[in-house]
Order: sequence, then C-alpha cells, then structure tokens
Amino acid sequence: MNTRRMPVGRAGAWVAALVLSLCGGRVAAFTPGSNGSYGPMTITANTTLEVPPDGVFHCTTISVAGGVTLRFAPNPLNTPIFLLATGDVTISGNIDITGAAASGAIPGVGGPGGFDGGFGGFGDSAPANRGGDGNGPGRGVNATQLNNAAHATAAGSNTNVYGNVLILPMIGGSGGAGSNGNPGAGGGGGGGALLIASATRITVNGNIRAMGGFSGAGGSGSGGAVRLVAPTGGGNGSIDVQGGSGAGTGRIRIDCTAWDAFRNLRLFGRSTRGTRMFVFPVNPPSLHIVEAAGQTIAVGAPSGVTVELPAGSPTTQTVRLRGQGFSGNVPVTLVVNPEHTASTTYNLVLNGSANPPEVATTVTLPVGEPTRIEAWVR
Repeated sequence: MNTRRMPVGRAGAWVAALVLSLCGGRVAAFTPGSNGSYGPMTITANTTLEVPPDGVFHCTTISVAGGVTLRFAPNPLNTPIFLLATGDVTISGNIDITGAAASGAIPGVGGPGGFDGGFGGFGDSAPANRGGDGNGPGRGVNATQLNNAAHATAAGSNTNVYGNVLILPMIGGSGGAGSNGNPGAGGGGGGGALLIASATRITVNGNIRAMGGFSGAGGSGSGGAVRLVAPTGGGNGSIDVQGGSGAGTGRIRIDCTAWDAFRNLRLFGRSTRGTRMFVFPVNPPSLHIVEAAGQTIAVGAPSGVTVELPAGSPTTQTVRLRGQGFSGNVPVTLVVNPEHTASTTYNLVLNGSANPPEVATTVTLPVGEPTRIEAWVR
C-alpha cells in the first residue's frame, strides 16, 4: 500500500489549527463583578435612570425592549456607567448617552463620563464676548480649525488625541469650544462612557449611542466610549461613537472568548476586538486635585473643580495634584479653563514613588470669572 506522509511541520500546524478552532468554540467562564443587588433591569418604556454614586449597576439580567430608549442622569462625580449582569443582556431598543447639542450660547452637557462644551460669548466687550474653550483632554479651543473636540481621532488641527484601544480607564468624549459673539454659540458636549458586561452573553439588536453633541457656530463634542465584555454575544444592531459635525470619533472595544461573537454588529467609531476578560483592573491608578486656589479638596472628589477668585485676590495661585497607585515619574497635564478667557495648559511630572506622590505648580487665574481646573495623565 502506498501511504502518503504529510510533512511534520505542516502536520503540526494542522493540529495546532484544529486545537485553536476547538478552543475558540468553547465559552470560557467569566465573572463581571455584579453582586445582583439591583435585580433585573427591565426597560419597557422610555426611561432615565439615576447613575449610582460609583456608576455601577449590579444587575442579574438586563433587557431593553424594542422601540424604547434608556438614558441616564449623571451622578455628582460624572462617572462612566457600568452595567454588570450575572445573566443575559438583551438590547432590542436603544441606550443613549450622547452628548447634548449646544442651545444658543449655552453649552451642551457631556454624556455621563463625558465633558461639557464651552460657553458662547457673553456681552459686547472682552473678555466675556470670547467663546470659552471646551472641557476634557481633547477639548475644542476657540481658534481657527481648533474649535471641534478630538478623542480617538483628531478634529481638524486639534490633534489632542487621547485614550487607548482598551479604553482603560473608561473616559468619554470632550466638549467643543464656544464661539465669539453677543451672544455667541456654545460648544457641543462630549459623548459619555459606558461599559456593559455579562457573565453569559450580550445581544444587541438595537442601538447603543455615545455620540458627540452638535454646535452650529461653535465646536462640536467628540464621540464617547463603549465597551462590551462577555464570553459570547451577537445581534445585528449598532454601536455609534461618532463625534458631532467635524469633531473626532470615540472608541469602541469588544472583549469576548467566542471567535464568532459580535461579528455582525455595525460599529461606527474607532473599534477593536480582543479577549481582555475583566471589567475593573486590579488597583487602578488615579489622579486627584487636592488643592486649588487655597481650597483643600478631598481625594475622591469630582475630577475637575471650579473656582472663582473674589475681588482683590492675587491672580497667582497654587494647584496641587496627588496620585494613587503610580510608580516612578508620571507625565500629567493640568488645564486651567475660565468660562471665557483662553485656557492654559501646564505639563507636569508627578513622582509616583514619593510619599505622598504629589506635584504642585503655580497657575494664573482671572479674578471674578468662574474657572474650571482639570488634570489627566498624559
């Protein structure tokens, strides 16, 4: 009998491919971290839910019926939203955390976990008639080709792209800048940030939207962030994290263990797929503003603070940042953003190995003008 032998290298490759194929069809165990205390989240009519203080909904199952929309009212810390389920997640309708459009000179509010737009000009004289810059790492700036916000992609000459393909940490879109005028136009809000995780499966036949808000004469907000984590799932719905007109797109991340899961979804935004089967990283690092213009701020307070100097105050003030969970030198960005005066960026280095791990700098603040102070790791 004439026996044909397969070369060893090719046979080894075939066996390896078979093993990988068999493993790919097997759904691995995954624990999303839900304790089930919320019970089943069943949405059968248009609904707006208050976001818990930590942003986490501990569900057993999640169901959004066809033809209805689920929205969220942000918590005081404006955290991202985490929908965690011990059982199935089925989205037949819509989940919408899109940033709001500007309304005249009033800026659009960011979706939960996103950032607000800048104010439109106010009055007929400087500096108030200048449109304010937007908020967030990719904020729009009131200047030619810079007014729209960036995120995963640039927006015109605004190249302040931020975040990463894993969306760690969860962070939403940035706000567009306002325009000059009496009144000017406000900027659009950035899209929010949403993570959905299931121990079993996620099915999306509806739509998940975290788009940036629109502005006519001002800058639009950038798209937000959506991450799905489940062993398997599917559906023929859509996830949309596009920016408002001219603004940068947001990020989409899908993590699963089944090779064929989620392949038929329509994705609009910078999208990646992998097998990072966790919700919260272990001991995630964090950055806090603990002092601003003489105010002591507790660790865990909102990531941005607003100050207004009274008449007669020195314009030179101290801002202090404190890190947690860092090691070595960490580059950070501090932004001082008045309502109408141009914002200022300070690039600093935090010594994460110091005790405490802090960095302080001197900033210039206007008198009598509400000023937003924010900081991020670069």
